[in-house]
Amino acid sequence: MRLAVLLHWNEGEDSGVFKKIISQVHTWKTMGIQASVHVISRKPNLDAWQRYLGNHLLTFHYYRRVARFRAWGEAIDAILAQRPDLVYHRYDLYTPSIGKLAQRLPLILEINTDDLREYCLSPGPRCWYNRLFRGLLLRRVAGMVFVTHELPRLPHFARFRKPFIVIGNGIALQDYPQLPPPDNHAPRLVFLGAGDQPWHGVDKMVRLAQHFPRWHFDLIGPSPDQIKQIPPNVSFYGRLLRKEYEPLLARAHVALGTLALYRIGMEEASPLKVREYLAYGLPVIIGYKDTDFHEDVPFILRLPNSEDNIEANLSAIETFVHRWRNQRVPREAIAHLDIKVKESQRIAFFQKILKGGV
Repeated sequence: MRLAVLLHWNEGEDSGVFKKIISQVHTWKTMGIQASVHVISRKPNLDAWQRYLGNHLLTFHYYRRVARFRAWGEAIDAILAQRPDLVYHRYDLYTPSIGKLAQRLPLILEINTDDLREYCLSPGPRCWYNRLFRGLLLRRVAGMVFVTHELPRLPHFARFRKPFIVIGNGIALQDYPQLPPPDNHAPRLVFLGAGDQPWHGVDKMVRLAQHFPRWHFDLIGPSPDQIKQIPPNVSFYGRLLRKEYEPLLARAHVALGTLALYRIGMEEASPLKVREYLAYGLPVIIGYKDTDFHEDVPFILRLPNSEDNIEANLSAIETFVHRWRNQRVPREAIAHLDIKVKESQRIAFFQKILKGGV
């Protein structure tokens, strides 16, 4: 099978999406799948992609917004020239050129979010453009891969009646060492994010720190700009590369996942950062239903998906943190998150699409 991956992405190698694409391509290669990656980006320097993918990569840069459609057209022309068996595309705004691509080759979308909600968190052209034109793409695709069970049940996806599969995000477990429990006395909690997304609930993490002044909180990724008063036991680090943030995870007892998913009207998720925490062996506190953990497990404290989930559960949080201070998550308990398991499911779905058997 020959695959082309198409995505519009402006973040660097510290982002979960970057790590996911790299792991997928390397895993597919071990399965005998040929893959090319076509990245459209406004970042002029895409050396990180090139370093990991080499001749598997084609990049298409745009500087001004008006040139974005041209970059999409160039990327899709390059895919059509390669004539792959199938194109895998991380959902983005519709363009006429991607509509053309869907008519010429089987196109499968990866759906990571409720776009109608997320794209309209900041009302503007992106919100309304997506609302007007998303149907032109969704009607033409050959299938969809959702990262949660909640998403395909939404009416604005279900009405297109496309073949689909649910595959939560995975991780290359062999690439992550299990970190030993730290020997520091006071509990340390860590958060790893790609930016200031309201559903992460960074404000809640700060409130949690105020309730437990003897604990320390390392927040990697988000900016403190939106926080009115930062407690002395909270450190903001901004964006860091893995080699820079791994020592912070090594001295943490517990990791923090998304705590405010209700802010985009969702109940379920499978965040890449949580898979990374677990791969390192860190237990996690989350505020949503995780796609890959249908039952409660001892190393994940799941809080209600509500505004008061911190204040209403301080005792449970304290008990969980102290219980896990000297423990790490067993690797065998998260084996089903491995990228090899996930990509076997994905490739099997692709094969069914190509055979018309879904």
